[in-house]
Amino acid sequence: MNVANDHAFSGLQKIYDQARPRYPQDALSLIVDQLAASRRAEQGHLLDVGCGTGILTRQLLELSPGSKFTGCDVNEDMLSQAKAMDKAGEISWHQSTAEELPFKDNAFHLITVAQAAQWFDRPKFYKEARRVLTSQGCLVIIENNRQLEGSAFMHAYETLIETHNSGYSRDYRRFDYAQEMQTAGFANADVRLFPWSRSMSHQDFIEMAKSSSKVQAAIKASNGVFLIELDQILQKYWAEDEQIVIDYSTQVFSGHK
Repeated sequence: MNVANDHAFSGLQKIYDQARPRYPQDALSLIVDQLAASRRAEQGHLLDVGCGTGILTRQLLELSPGSKFTGCDVNEDMLSQAKAMDKAGEISWHQSTAEELPFKDNAFHLITVAQAAQWFDRPKFYKEARRVLTSQGCLVIIENNRQLEGSAFMHAYETLIETHNSGYSRDYRRFDYAQEMQTAGFANADVRLFPWSRSMSHQDFIEMAKSSSKVQAAIKASNGVFLIELDQILQKYWAEDEQIVIDYSTQVFSGHK
């Protein structure tokens, strides 16, 4: 990661933790099952790389309370929120890049990456992941991706971001991580899809949008015009008191050492 990426979410930690969607139960259960298979009779140890505010880390902890959890992220602000939300101090938090993990060899049964792999120098990260995973360890990359096909509203929203953020493309996370894992030496790499929908108010959608570093860049570049035009789009496609429904596809990529 470069310096600009390191600080992309600085100052966004509270709105990010409050507004971002959580991960669906079926996808979480798959990850917990993979942790159980990797740890066998040992106490499981999971590392969440690019953990942000710990959204996925906390969800998995609830489902596997007997395991050890570690989270690391390059951004100090995001980690401060992760620590604040971990009121019982059940998770070990570290500030580090994904490409230089400060952990010993063969330390973890499972590594997760949630909404963060696009920021990594992935060839270097895959090498580090293989180093710190146990011999039976598993790497999981999970993403909540909005379904754009067939939605005039989502098309208008994505076009709005692209209009005001010249560095943004709606396809910015469209990578074949399974193929990348296979190339990096991971076995049985594949992907599972979990469709689901999220309902929210107009204000909740705006807050979710503002939690995005890509949207923050668009707001800054447009001197705030982005938010005015976003409100116009919301009014065009949804009644003021109507719940906005967003279709998601959660993708879970996995590969074994």
